[in-house]
Amino acid sequence: MNIAVVTSSSNGYKDPSSRSQAQVTCEAVAQALSDLDYHVQILEAGPQLLLELEEARPDAVFNIATSYRTRKDQANIAAMLELSGIPFTGSGSAAHFTGLHKHISKMAFMANNIPTPRFTVIYDSRDIRRQSGLEALGDELSTPVIVKPAAEGSSVGIYPESVTEDPIHARIMAQRLLDSLEPPVLVEEYISGREFTVAVVGYPEPIALPVEEIVFNGSGMYTYDVKARDHVTPICPAPIPEDLSRKLQDIAIRAFEAIGCRDIARVDIRLSQDEEHPFALEINTLPGLMPGYSEVPRIAEAAGISYPELIELILQGALQRKNSGYARPD
Repeated sequence: MNIAVVTSSSNGYKDPSSRSQAQVTCEAVAQALSDLDYHVQILEAGPQLLLELEEARPDAVFNIATSYRTRKDQANIAAMLELSGIPFTGSGSAAHFTGLHKHISKMAFMANNIPTPRFTVIYDSRDIRRQSGLEALGDELSTPVIVKPAAEGSSVGIYPESVTEDPIHARIMAQRLLDSLEPPVLVEEYISGREFTVAVVGYPEPIALPVEEIVFNGSGMYTYDVKARDHVTPICPAPIPEDLSRKLQDIAIRAFEAIGCRDIARVDIRLSQDEEHPFALEINTLPGLMPGYSEVPRIAEAAGISYPELIELILQGALQRKNSGYARPD
């Protein structure tokens, strides 16, 4: 059986480290598929992708492409795969679009009674001047709040000073993000308790893998600098009571389904300071698969799932959709 691994364009990475991680991931996925006796071809995301897929005619696509020029192209790449008619792993374009825009995914959480911190959205400088949520934070949002980009990943645009109780500082931070990154900006009640991440895999019935706790070695915030320098200690399974673990896993599966995800995703959750109330922060609809580094392979290993077994589990979703009739006509 022929599997095309679609990976990110080299144009999509601004720093050598990210480019290297993407290359290592692509090689690992391709090797795992080869070890599973699939014939593998690697294709790079870009304008030529549809033509290359037409020529390659794979039975399915294993999609790990997070970007062409920017990470926001993740949804566009999935849309191209949908246009090809070839079954592919992971979520469709609509779920990627929703997941990439945190304010929209939070609206989906709220519509499905999934607890998430209250928030307000700043689209431009006029919103900063007229938003009562920034002029008098206590009127709409409990303080402190965190000011962050609504459509960036990898903690881009999050700094130690992003958390504040001061309305004036919140306005300054919102304007800073509007000036440096694409709008909108999310102003969200800051949940100061412990942070966890839950991997969800499988099709058609998703399962939640063991809960992982993210322990911060310092500020207690997943800033861009903290993430880039790996200043966190992951613990999996998380040292929490079994009933709390089940609650976090249930929230993750509900979030996965609310966004319309398939095959694989990862949900970030924080507890209130009293550890009584969990809140879904965001969902990563195309989490990394770099062995020994990315959260999902690490969590899978803790669950007794080897890397090739994880890759096979993800691929089976696309193959099942192919067998059920989701395939282009010859």
